[in-house]
Amino acid sequence: MLKEEIMRALREYFEGLKGTDPKRVEWELDNVIYPYIGSYIASGELSKEDGKEIFEFCERMLRRLKDEGGGR
Repeated sequence: MLKEEIMRALREYFEGLKGTDPKRVEWELDNVIYPYIGSYIASGELSKEDGKEIFEFCERMLRRLKDEGGGR
């Protein structure tokens, strides 16, 4: 299922971010990852509910990265 594939890829992405500047991650989310997910929602390949869950996961992970003082 597409949602599980995306979530697995995002987990791997976030696991590899130790020490990465949160502003860079935020840029990548806003300009690469979110539009990619949005295209799946627009095409109907991903439901709005699944898309919302994915977006919320990304935001939680970004907050965690910021709280941990990620970056230089």
